Formats: sequence, structure tokens, C-alpha cells
Amino acid sequence: MTSHFLFVAGALRERSSRDSADLQLTHQIWGLRGALICENVQRYLSAESCGFVYVLKEGVCAHFSISSGVQPLERLDQLVRDELRTEARYGYVAVTQVRRWPSSSGQSLAMLRQILEVPDQAELTRRLNLGMHRLTQEQHDALLKAVEGAP
Repeated sequence: MTSHFLFVAGALRERSSRDSADLQLTHQIWGLRGALICENVQRYLSAESCGFVYVLKEGVCAHFSISSGVQPLERLDQLVRDELRTEARYGYVAVTQVRRWPSSSGQSLAMLRQILEVPDQAELTRRLNLGMHRLTQEQHDALLKAVEGAP
């Protein structure tokens, strides 16, 4: 069974959520900023896994294919490693086929509540605060269709 991931770009002391997401996607990596995130990605990652990026206060704004297993931070070039040390504290995955689109927080939250079947806003917020949510193939396909069809 293929698992996909919804990654949340959180605000950091040194940069905004948007800046963090843009920096990671520009370098074609997605950092694993927590031990639990790293553990879950390692456990559920398959060759077909993809990821979505949810930027706080903006919404779902990117989709990518995951093209590597979990890599240690030390594998990055020294300059990139220094730049992304906070985002990739527990490693990273390489990403390809990055697609981006404009999004809105309200629309994205409504889509996620429906697709993830989480009617309660507080529960959805709790899940997003964890920094990553695992998606089934059906949830991935529904979310991709929703964001590609959104104006």
C-alpha cells in the first residue's frame, strides 16, 4: 500500500512558513524537522510516495514526488546544510516534479476537513500542528484533484 504525505511548513524563528517552504523546494528537498516525522516517513515511504506542502496561514500550495529515502543532514552541501539546519534537523528526502499553485487557507482547510474526514476544526488543527499527516492513495488523489481544479 502506497502512503503519501501532507507536510506542514511551520514558521521558524529565522523565517516565515512560506520562506521555509520556498527554500526547501528550491533545493529540491523536504526537511524532516522532527524525530516522529522522520520515523513515520521512514516507516511508510515507498517508491511511489508523493508529498503535499501546507503553508501555515496560506494553505496547500505544492505537490512533489519523493525521489529518495530519508537522507542524513550531513549529505547536503555545507552551505545548504547550514541554511536548512532547522528544517532538516532529522534528515530530508529528495523531491522532484515539484508543482506549485496559489492557495487560500480557508479553501485548503475546508478541502482537508472533507478529504481527511475530520469534521472538527480543532482536530484538524491538532493534526496539522504535528508537522506531517500520512495520506492514503484515495486521499492523495482527491486532494490533487481538488487543488488542481481550484481556481
